Amino acid sequence: MRSILIPVSTKLKQSGTNGWNISNQKRKEASNLDDISADIKFPPDPPSKELIQKIIHGFSQAQITSIIEEGSCAVCGILCPCSKLTLLTNYKEKLHLLSDNGRVVTRRERKTKSDPVMVIPGPILNFRSDMICPKCAQSLDKNKPPELALANGLWIGDMPTELQNLTLAEQLLIARVRHNRCVVRVSSGMHKMRANAVMFANPTPTIY
Repeated sequence: MRSILIPVSTKLKQSGTNGWNISNQKRKEASNLDDISADIKFPPDPPSKELIQKIIHGFSQAQITSIIEEGSCAVCGILCPCSKLTLLTNYKEKLHLLSDNGRVVTRRERKTKSDPVMVIPGPILNFRSDMICPKCAQSLDKNKPPELALANGLWIGDMPTELQNLTLAEQLLIARVRHNRCVVRVSSGMHKMRANAVMFANPTPTIY
């Protein structure tokens, strides 16, 4: 019988020695960390007056009105920090992307039944704001209408004065839909829905 000798690759030996060196290096680093942790005093000393003043000053700077104040976007109507909003006038040439394109999205308020149904001309915007959020601005820069723009059928208009500040009973009277749900309390103290939510149409016309 002939014996077959397979030469051992030197790469395996090198990788083995490298692995051994790496493991030794990790052990040295771990020992260094132990030495460092041994020098740390526990429990630590109470914070100094300078550190307390620095923490209070940083918290106060983070609560400035210009940082936490929010404003609505004229394109999507979503609240956004005022520090991130930009002027809508910078995108005048892009407002054609916010048109209704022949769809009936907006509607003028009617006081009587005889008033004709009319749409609000021009781009569909939140006219109470003259600012735009970063996401909408990024979409307009790409010549694309924003996904959450009011022009995408999300416009509902301003709430009439007669429907503002209603009591709970008044809200139930004018609601077009009433819903029921079955919720039980589980052993952990949380709530769990046991059945599907059922919705019924309210006979709103008969109330008036």
